[in-house]
Amino acid sequence: MSILTVSSEVILLIGRQLQTQNDLAALVQVNRRFHNVVTHLLYRYNLHHENGDGALRAARLGSIPAVAQFIREGYLVADGPVHVNEHPSTPESLAPCPCRMEHPILYAAEYGHADLVDYLLRMGARSDFENNVGETPMHLAAKSGFLSVIKVLLDRSGSMHQVSMYKDTRFTLAPIKEAALKGHMQVVEYLLLCSPCPRDYASSTLPFAAVSGDIPLVSMLLDHRADINYKYVGQRVSRTALNRCGGEGHETAALSVAARYGHLALVSFLLANGADVNIKTGIPTLWTNPLCLAIEKGHEEVVRRLLAHGADIDDGHIREAILQRNKNALELLLTKHATDKSTSNILDLAAEVGDTETFQMLVDKGFQDPERAFVKAIEFNQEAIITLLLAQGTDPDLPSICESGIGEAIIRRHIGIIEILLRHGARIYPKTLGAAQLFAPKQIAALAEQFPVHSLEKKDMYPSAFKKYEAWNQGWRSDNNFGSTRRKLW
Repeated sequence: MSILTVSSEVILLIGRQLQTQNDLAALVQVNRRFHNVVTHLLYRYNLHHENGDGALRAARLGSIPAVAQFIREGYLVADGPVHVNEHPSTPESLAPCPCRMEHPILYAAEYGHADLVDYLLRMGARSDFENNVGETPMHLAAKSGFLSVIKVLLDRSGSMHQVSMYKDTRFTLAPIKEAALKGHMQVVEYLLLCSPCPRDYASSTLPFAAVSGDIPLVSMLLDHRADINYKYVGQRVSRTALNRCGGEGHETAALSVAARYGHLALVSFLLANGADVNIKTGIPTLWTNPLCLAIEKGHEEVVRRLLAHGADIDDGHIREAILQRNKNALELLLTKHATDKSTSNILDLAAEVGDTETFQMLVDKGFQDPERAFVKAIEFNQEAIITLLLAQGTDPDLPSICESGIGEAIIRRHIGIIEILLRHGARIYPKTLGAAQLFAPKQIAALAEQFPVHSLEKKDMYPSAFKKYEAWNQGWRSDNNFGSTRRKLW
């Protein structure tokens, strides 16, 4: 007897004896009759042995018949996502729960299957189901830009979303902000029209819209009377899109975001519409502004535009350009920032970074105090800067400060710099030589012994420097031994 002529009861008996999902799938594919008789067993097997994972795959694909079959076989669509393992609730945790909390309605919303979302809601699923980071179907639909899904969710459970639709949680942004981050203008505008306070929500959404650089989106928010200088204040968990390191209390404005991302056209648009070019953002102990953010990220055209619009310049901007080795931005800043306005030794930082072109640029603009820069270059083993300073006539004895170039190089054990000083003909002080012989490694002590020796100690050769230090120090060290190589080596 051919297997194709057996009764449905026999086919079902065969299907129930199969042990794997693959075997059942093969049996289903024999012909249409086998498919009709055995298919429900395949769904039931997946439900009982694979925790209904097939229902999630069907939801991703938007297959209403497949999801409906799972429900007929016993899938409890009204049950929300659950934690895989028991673990204590940790409301103060900085990381979300590691459990995979999945549900068909979450996938249907994320992939834009509005009809399936509507079907699942009618079958008992709830629109406030959350995944492990607290995202609801509304969050996922807004993030993906599916307005049709959002309309279904609001039509069937609008009152449930009046608060959650606009409120941030520990690990998620409000749906309207998620949509703004991705530049989904139609979604943002629809949610604003549904909100009880369009102006307030337009303002709080504006910094997130600036991330996308979408001028029509930003313009639409301004048309809803958004405050162009509104500052979003971060919660404990940072919003990476606005600021990677920001956390609780971190403030962000639309112009600062546009400057950070280098959206030149948006920066120009915001400035033209009254944005504060010097708006302070960041945290109270470490304020920043759009100009500083543009320098940090290397957006030279944005820097140029902000300066043209009258952005204030201070030492912080100069220092940031030096740290980023951004010579073009530095040159732009130096044309508008006089050396007499500096309250800190910019040259020190340039010596620390070690870029000779940057260092020479600052010297040419009139930044001085080469002796302290010399010490800083030794500290960070910047041989090129040491060579440059020596070529420009800096005395390695450093007569105006209570330090010794050779002594600092010995303390730091920078052999390359010691050799540069030796070739330059520098002289060593008697106490420095004695300390090197007693405490320094043999190779460094041997180098120290090759230097010509001063006949006097530095304190006796340059008493004015030590008198100034003594007056400032008010006798904190009775021996005025600030530059003692012996003490530092020991």
